[in-house]
Amino acid sequence: MQPKEYMRVVGRRAEPSPTLENVRALQGLLRDLRGKNPFLPKGVYRFKSHDEADAWEMKMLTR
Repeated sequence: MQPKEYMRVVGRRAEPSPTLENVRALQGLLRDLRGKNPFLPKGVYRFKSHDEADAWEMKMLTR
């Protein structure tokens, strides 16, 4: 391990602050990608187990 005196920071990268324009652009992109399909279909669904419900939910989210 090197002593700290040999380590130096060459540059720093600041995270962009979230602005209202950025948030609106992201929401518009998501709306365009999704189209008219909701993330999860509306309605009442019955499953035999939580695992089956989780598998169905993942299938609907990734379609």
